[in-house]
Amino acid sequence: MKNIIKMSLVAAVAVAGLSTSAAAVDTTTFSGKVYVENTFSTNDTNDANATTAGQSVSAFDIDFDLTAKTKISDTLTAVVRVQADTGSTEKEVTKNETVTMDNVYFAYANNGVSAMFGKQDIKTPNTDGEKGQGLLASYTMGSVTAVAAHYSTNAIATFGDVYAAALLGTTGPVNFELWNVGVQDHSTNMTAVVSGKVAGLSLSARYATTDFEDAAEKDGVSTILSASGTVANIKLGAKYITSDTDNAAFVTDNSSANTVELVNFVAGNKANASAYMINASMPITDTLTGAVKYGTIDYNANDDANEVVVQLSYAAAKSTTITARYADYSETVSTVNTDKTQARLDVTYKF
Repeated sequence: MKNIIKMSLVAAVAVAGLSTSAAAVDTTTFSGKVYVENTFSTNDTNDANATTAGQSVSAFDIDFDLTAKTKISDTLTAVVRVQADTGSTEKEVTKNETVTMDNVYFAYANNGVSAMFGKQDIKTPNTDGEKGQGLLASYTMGSVTAVAAHYSTNAIATFGDVYAAALLGTTGPVNFELWNVGVQDHSTNMTAVVSGKVAGLSLSARYATTDFEDAAEKDGVSTILSASGTVANIKLGAKYITSDTDNAAFVTDNSSANTVELVNFVAGNKANASAYMINASMPITDTLTGAVKYGTIDYNANDDANEVVVQLSYAAAKSTTITARYADYSETVSTVNTDKTQARLDVTYKF
């Protein structure tokens, strides 16, 4: 595998007309992850006409990621990430049993200027892990960084090109982000974020808007307030999200920064929403950590949902974590009630 990755990097560099000396190839570093997940879920649905109970689904997934980085010069690095997974589960929406090049790009960094050119993750508050082929560039001036990006092809459903511009920085004790994200023939998205620490508490406020190009779709607004801190050895956190009566700010994935999620509990793209999410975690032993999360949401005037999640994480080694999780979810949509439970055991090895 290492020889294959090195050959791929050498070929990529040669195409670009850059040096492919043995010294450059020898600086290749590797990192990766092996993830194994087994889940068991039940789904009970009750409405005015019938009850469907006891539907059970089990799933098993093995996910593999390997990243190779080769330093071509003091300012240029070639990056290749390959991945494969055996099933469609919570972490992977689709399955791809063939090893594919997930990311392939050149990274440049020099005197405050950074750039990534090639196939890479689309990094905006509205997206989460979708792939795009294009250019991301940034320039840091003191405590402020300007970012611009264009992805000519992408994996966000059937939407067109993605454009992004942002200012990220710090002024005094306050961190800020200002984003403008355009999705061709779909929407223009604005996001503003301020965050900082007050009396040991980490506080954040996020305001996002979406102007849809389709006149039939109402423009959306979402606001997220969050706070977190530590009392004794217990980590506590809380989030509140609300969306406009007509629509919420657009997100491509429920893990995007402009929304919140637990397991089945999601708040993304829901109109007229008011949601709360709280969590607590604490070490039980030096290697065992326990966590509890709760979320509740009311949306679309008459719909609601809530979920409780209990989790134990065991550090089997410095690079290996075993996690057991149980989630109990209930929702009511148009008078139809659905109850879901999920038990999951996963093992993650990073190297």
